[in-house]
Amino acid sequence: MPLAESKSGTMGTEASPRVLTVLPDFPFPATTGLHLRMVGNLELVHRLGCFSALLYFSTEGREPAPIESTPLAQMCDEVRHGGRRFPHSAFSTAALIGHKVDFLVRGALGIAGQRYPFSTSYDRIGAAEIILAEARRVGADFVVLPSMLMHYTAGLRAQGFGTIVDAADVLTNLTASFLKDLKGRGGWLGLYANYLATRTQERIFLQKCSELWATSAAEAAEFRRISHGVRVLVVPNSLDENAIRPAPASGEPVVGFIGTYSYTPNLHAALFLAEQVFPRVQEQCPNAILRIAGAGMPIAAAEKLRAVKNVEVLGQVADSGRFMDECAVLALPIFLRGGVPLKVIEAMARGKAIVASPELIEGLRVVDEEEMLVRNTPADFAAAVVSLLRDASMREQLGTKARAVFVRDFSLSSAEAVLRRDSVLSHEPCQ
Repeated sequence: MPLAESKSGTMGTEASPRVLTVLPDFPFPATTGLHLRMVGNLELVHRLGCFSALLYFSTEGREPAPIESTPLAQMCDEVRHGGRRFPHSAFSTAALIGHKVDFLVRGALGIAGQRYPFSTSYDRIGAAEIILAEARRVGADFVVLPSMLMHYTAGLRAQGFGTIVDAADVLTNLTASFLKDLKGRGGWLGLYANYLATRTQERIFLQKCSELWATSAAEAAEFRRISHGVRVLVVPNSLDENAIRPAPASGEPVVGFIGTYSYTPNLHAALFLAEQVFPRVQEQCPNAILRIAGAGMPIAAAEKLRAVKNVEVLGQVADSGRFMDECAVLALPIFLRGGVPLKVIEAMARGKAIVASPELIEGLRVVDEEEMLVRNTPADFAAAVVSLLRDASMREQLGTKARAVFVRDFSLSSAEAVLRRDSVLSHEPCQ
């Protein structure tokens, strides 16, 4: 498949590493945590002074925007489109069964393969060959791959290219969590096949990387255990502290939640809020409003949520920042996570008062009652939300301290400092 060239420039220097970043989707508009991380990583490569080429794939239902209408023209020297991934819905039943059997057998035996869970739509269009051809064309020193495509590392390394896997998730742990959540329900065997395959994928291919980027210290420790001797850096989900700043506090009693609901834990969180938490909040704050935003909400779930008094289901919003700014409290009862969700990072960056689950903030250097309120049960979650709705001073204090934690741990400047000190991208290109 020929690649369509979109833009070229001369930002990099001859002494700088030449970096090809591969993205599974077009990064703008950056309205989800995944897209915000994509943008953050591109900005970090740019800040390091590298020659920065971007190869993105597109997804069904999300058309790429003109490059000139996005910041990509300032962030990247070259931007190219690798093609549209094969829609998952277009796989035949026989093909899907074949994938699961392949994952189950190879995963159990620990044998490498050509496709893995989360990557089959890209494997089907020959993404490995497309990426290799683009790495040759730009003369890349390093190729930054998303974690789902880590098995492309072997082919790139064989051709002399260094690879960095942006491991936004420990895929084995993520699939294990899904398994635990699905216990006793249908689909367990398919998820178990995914678990075995991703475990093999990580154990084989992470060893072949030049460097791994983990989103937290806990994930970095896990990657060091899996990939002995490979450089592992904590590169958190990061946002530009100068571009995102606290807005004037909202005086409306609005409680907000935002997520992508094709990710089941987000859907469970929205239902938990509307059905178990918010009725308790309304008993003490009758005028409170719960706003639930984000794409991918199943129709039946949306109707169920709208049936609850004062619950508004907004669907996908164009500007997640504006949505957060209009909320007095962000309630984030996510009890199963992969990586550190950018929704909590963005809320901290915007100086919002947050009520979060223990699972969501695990591994973060935040203190309950200081930078946010950490609660578990529906009754405790509701009590925390009510206390914040009633106390503007408390909201302001929590938000100010949450912003300080963001600047310290999750700003682009803090991530840049880590990469400048420790990354292969801060050194001379490898020959």
